[in-house]
Amino acid sequence: MEKRYRTFLSIALLVLFVLMLVVSNPPRSAFASAPPMLRVGLSITGIHLLLMLEQGDTMINLKSGAAISLMPGTYRLENKGSGIQISDAAGKSHGIFSGPLQLVPAQGSFTIGNGRFGSSYRGSLEISMGSNNTLAVVNIVDLESYLRGVVPREMPSSWGSYGGMEALKAQAVVARSYALYHIGSGRHRDDPFDLCDTQHCQVYGGKRAESSNTDTAVAGTRGVVLTWNGQVIAAYYHSTNGGHTECSANVWLNALPFLRSEPDPFDDPQNPSNIRHHAALWERDVPLSVISALLAGQAAAVPVESVQVASTFASGRVNELRISGGGQTVSFFRERARTALGLRSQLYRVRDLPEPRVWVAAAAADGRVTRVSTGELEGRWVAGAHGTGGVLTGERFTALAAQRRDSVPYMAYIFEGRGWGHGIGMSQYGAYNRARAGHLHREILSFYYPGTQLLNAF
Repeated sequence: MEKRYRTFLSIALLVLFVLMLVVSNPPRSAFASAPPMLRVGLSITGIHLLLMLEQGDTMINLKSGAAISLMPGTYRLENKGSGIQISDAAGKSHGIFSGPLQLVPAQGSFTIGNGRFGSSYRGSLEISMGSNNTLAVVNIVDLESYLRGVVPREMPSSWGSYGGMEALKAQAVVARSYALYHIGSGRHRDDPFDLCDTQHCQVYGGKRAESSNTDTAVAGTRGVVLTWNGQVIAAYYHSTNGGHTECSANVWLNALPFLRSEPDPFDDPQNPSNIRHHAALWERDVPLSVISALLAGQAAAVPVESVQVASTFASGRVNELRISGGGQTVSFFRERARTALGLRSQLYRVRDLPEPRVWVAAAAADGRVTRVSTGELEGRWVAGAHGTGGVLTGERFTALAAQRRDSVPYMAYIFEGRGWGHGIGMSQYGAYNRARAGHLHREILSFYYPGTQLLNAF
């Protein structure tokens, strides 16, 4: 009897020890033993690539396996149809190579001169010929280094200094999950890379985008991903949900059990405890000419008689927007209405009647140009190159520019809304407000992705 008791006690202690390990650390899955390598397509301005070589950098022609002898300096790479031409700063050609070409940097990072989102990147670089005389520029980098260039471009790193470190950690987990999921989804199956560096995938700024706060968030969640039934999920996220998350079926038709519609008081712009941010409330005017074109399709413009929200979901987001005029009616459903009209979110209302609208450009002292909306021009002063002119009178005016002539004001339907983005998954501003309220990143992720489990991918 005593022996059985000791055996039972030993088993109980072992179970308790295992439970303590599970609670204190996410379970380790068998995804990989180290961070996987990613192929990230880099956006460049123009059709050529400006590449800065440092001492010890090696350029290899992958087709032949031979190294290309190049001195340190700036080089221009172009698609010549028959291959990739490498020219130095003086314009001297160093040959045309069929490629692909691979740059292996001596210091673990390289620099390009015409990147759209960054200039310095960790890992190596692969260059191949693309379509229409372009180049395919691919950064080969490990997942954790990639995240160091993504998280600060997707969420302000400064939030970590104002109570938002747990939000940055949550962002690191969802960005890691999003990347791993889409590597296997074939998102860029027709391209020589897994992910792009734009908003289509995740904005990636490389080494120059890195900051201490986001580096800490990435390192503090190393390898941790969101899973459902042991599989990495598509961890969608957005700027702000306007006070209510949305289920995926109400936006993209496919229903996922961990992407639900729930009230989110931490991202409600009407909640006085929340931070006021630029996307909380918005207003957009859509000219009648734009709406008429949507109604008419390829036909001649037709008069617009009404624009109405025909139905909404429980969250308040629009299910059907109905446009009528000229004896016909066109309906836009779910996300389609938002994208067709250029609205910030699917959570909006539209005023009953069109109103006159004018956009006035105003230059600030620092040189930035802003737009100010006004309903009418009558009674306003005109200022030109020779000083103030006179007061405008009447109802219709003509604006002249070098290549354009428009009549103002124009009639427009006014859309008033909340939030920015599709509202699915994690709200970044909601995560920030939750972090400031003392929520840990695990709690934040549990709310936005209910029923999911955190696992260590490596």
